[in-house]
Amino acid sequence: MEMKELQKGKAAYAKMNECCEHLVSSGNWQRVGSSDIKLFLDMYVQSLLLKLAQAGGTPDRDMLRFIGTVPSRDILQIEKASPESALNIGYKNRSFAEGTPLLLRCCQAMDDKDGTNFAQQFVDGVSRLLYAAAEVDGDLDGKELQFITAYAGGLRTFLMTRAATRHAAQSGRDTGNSPEASKSENKKDSKAKDGKEPEQEKTVEELVAELDSLIGLTDVKKEVHTLINLIKVRKMREEHDLKVMDMSFHMVFTGNPGTGKTTVARLVAKIYKQLGFLSTGQLVETDRSGLVAGYVGQTAGKVTDVVNSALGGILFIDEAYSLARKGMDNDFGHEAIDTLVKMMEDHRDDLVVIVAGYTDLMHDFLTSNPGLISRFNKYIDFPDYTDDELMGILEMNAKKQGYTLSEEAKAVVRDMLHNMTFSDRMDFGNARGMRNTLEKLVQEQANRLANTSEAVTREMLIEICEEDARTALFGDAQKNEAEKTELSLTEEEEKE
Repeated sequence: MEMKELQKGKAAYAKMNECCEHLVSSGNWQRVGSSDIKLFLDMYVQSLLLKLAQAGGTPDRDMLRFIGTVPSRDILQIEKASPESALNIGYKNRSFAEGTPLLLRCCQAMDDKDGTNFAQQFVDGVSRLLYAAAEVDGDLDGKELQFITAYAGGLRTFLMTRAATRHAAQSGRDTGNSPEASKSENKKDSKAKDGKEPEQEKTVEELVAELDSLIGLTDVKKEVHTLINLIKVRKMREEHDLKVMDMSFHMVFTGNPGTGKTTVARLVAKIYKQLGFLSTGQLVETDRSGLVAGYVGQTAGKVTDVVNSALGGILFIDEAYSLARKGMDNDFGHEAIDTLVKMMEDHRDDLVVIVAGYTDLMHDFLTSNPGLISRFNKYIDFPDYTDDELMGILEMNAKKQGYTLSEEAKAVVRDMLHNMTFSDRMDFGNARGMRNTLEKLVQEQANRLANTSEAVTREMLIEICEEDARTALFGDAQKNEAEKTELSLTEEEEKE
């Protein structure tokens, strides 16, 4: 093992340790008890690195030395262990490295309260630590890369989800449109405050057409159509006084971020309402932070409140696997699961629960409670989008916002997709990545038009050109290189 990998690892650990020191000084760590936070950090780091080592095969002596040396103490006694013993130790302590780590959630809570940004620093430290470890043997293989991108991608998804939740909550406070306020509005008032008629609810046919218009997701659409047909026929049997089989309509959505899980869940909620299967048809989105409290006895109350708000509709639990963290004395995720199972049974006639997360992490969640897995008999996998589908999503979103892309600009975007590594793909986020791409293109178009000396026409405001795409996606360096190439070709033509 070269010294530079060890230095990189220690630097990454230092970033994570700084976050922990701020957790202690701010008082936020006391929410989970008086545990030694440095001990907790070292257990997490070594367990995570052992999972990475396992993904790459059997760890060699350099990797074991790295795992034993990077933290402040070799708490799991890895450095002197044999490769087989180290993997066994990692397996026994794997719960520390599963789901979204408690330390990150505490950092996020501190950021929410104090306006800091330590959660992002913690995630950056984790990513740097994993890449440094993977470079110990001088060869970052595909399995190691897949583990890193999947794990780090999950942490980044958590941060994005929390940011979106904070934004929505802030918007609700600013406008007075909190969920509670919305429920208390007088439904008999046929007009909104601005004098406009409220939006008409769509019919089943319109909602199904909207589902079918989604790009890609062929198998997902087939599964949803089957559910719709089943509910329709059940209603027919009820009308003819025939027996209706008792069935569970709770679902498991698996797949990477940005593959349309939440979009489909919203449509399913509205369709179920129009079919008369659900009474109100709202979709209540939550995650571990919305269900788990920091003190004994509080988690059951949080779960009860969230489930009650979803009655008559669908409760959508993202990153559900994070509730099933094992080996944690101060963790109340299992209390949340136990309460959820009971309430799913109590309200089975007017509640649908959809749990979502990475495919390989949902197994522990579903097997964490004997009564949980039996309540889910529908599993729908959301595959990553192909390049053609991503281009279709980009063009569709651009059209909705009043933009078009020139053929040359499309070619630049497609070139970006084609040249992505596996790691880039994991970080990109599928449809979410294409939305971010569109924002970059629009920003660069604005920069170009705001500084042009010619009169800006309507057509110029609509079209995103090749220059916008190259600058947005590859920076000025490639744009300058393209201009040099074009100039060189022109000079050659003039010589001829």
